[in-house]
Amino acid sequence: MSISLEKRTENAGISLVKVMSEAAAQGLNVDDLTAQCVLVMDFSGSMDYRYRSGEVQQLAERTLALSLTGLDDDGNIQIHFFHTKVFPEIEVDASNYTGAVDEFTRKNTMGGTAYAPAIRQVIESVTGGKTKKKGLFRKETPAAPDGPAMPTLVFFVTDGEPNDRQETIQLLKDASGLPIFWQFLGVGYSPEFLKELDTMGGRVLDNVGLTEVPSTESMSDEEYYETVLKEFVSSWVPAARAKSIIA
Repeated sequence: MSISLEKRTENAGISLVKVMSEAAAQGLNVDDLTAQCVLVMDFSGSMDYRYRSGEVQQLAERTLALSLTGLDDDGNIQIHFFHTKVFPEIEVDASNYTGAVDEFTRKNTMGGTAYAPAIRQVIESVTGGKTKKKGLFRKETPAAPDGPAMPTLVFFVTDGEPNDRQETIQLLKDASGLPIFWQFLGVGYSPEFLKELDTMGGRVLDNVGLTEVPSTESMSDEEYYETVLKEFVSSWVPAARAKSIIA
């Protein structure tokens, strides 16, 4: 059954209010929350049927609908498609969302799986490419914006492990003091590597969430939003505010 963007936005708003109300009832600081919504989408060959079935289009619509609730003040989202490389980001809004995924797939060819290029592209979009030197050997790491910033909520969808595990781990550790939360969605496989990312140490704060599902198509809007928003709202936002990472 097709659901209009307006109805999805209504569903997203109801779920967002529910998750935020539950967090506020626990005394957590989640008032006046805004966030830039971003979708990072696996374009490896094994994802082909998820594109053809419409699941990827639905994920784009769900991300845009969440943005349109007022959570995101500009009413658009960025989609970063990746395989072993990352493609230039695509901006999607209410005027062009219906054909965005099909248009991309017609013009491009699927490949393997590497997470790091997409993670790096999102980080650079948030930091403007700014870096700082850190540690004994003065390694370059991403530089946080000056003062508390608006958070970026990233939905990172994949169905397999990458060929750049160590680089991915290091990038997410380096980014743990940035105003970015990475909500991974492992679709259709047992994501042992994603579980490692979700629980790894060596971070300023826990900046990774994980949802495991056979298919997001089988989830209602309400179930989907409440599942993917819970850790961001109830754990990361209060912790990031306590460290003055986000406003």
